[in-house]
Amino acid sequence: MLQRFFAAIRAHYGITVFFLYLGAFGIAFVGTFTLPLIAIGMVLFSIFLLVPAVLVGDLVGSLARRTTRPYLRRGVCPKCRQQQGPAWEPPVYRCAFCGAAYESDGDPHEGADPAPREPDVTPVPNDGR
Repeated sequence: MLQRFFAAIRAHYGITVFFLYLGAFGIAFVGTFTLPLIAIGMVLFSIFLLVPAVLVGDLVGSLARRTTRPYLRRGVCPKCRQQQGPAWEPPVYRCAFCGAAYESDGDPHEGADPAPREPDVTPVPNDGR
């Protein structure tokens, strides 16, 4: 359960921080015309909050990797929880059921196959009949 929680937070963390900063920009822009001191304070405050935002992102990524690794060691897909067995070959662990791929350290693999495949099913060529 913790693994799915951290994976979901990690997947949406960057866009969430972006929209928080976009909202702060909107408030600061309106504040420029109403109370300029608040706008100046928000700009300075947002600059100083950028470092903690990056550190929290790194912490969430670290926790997500840490909670994913035990599943990979057991040969279980962290996304769909299907037992993979000996079919998992390092350095990229790819699920035969849902297509999710993970690096050996627990990071999601960027070149993941988005189309899930049925295990042990080979495509049959169409000969045009």
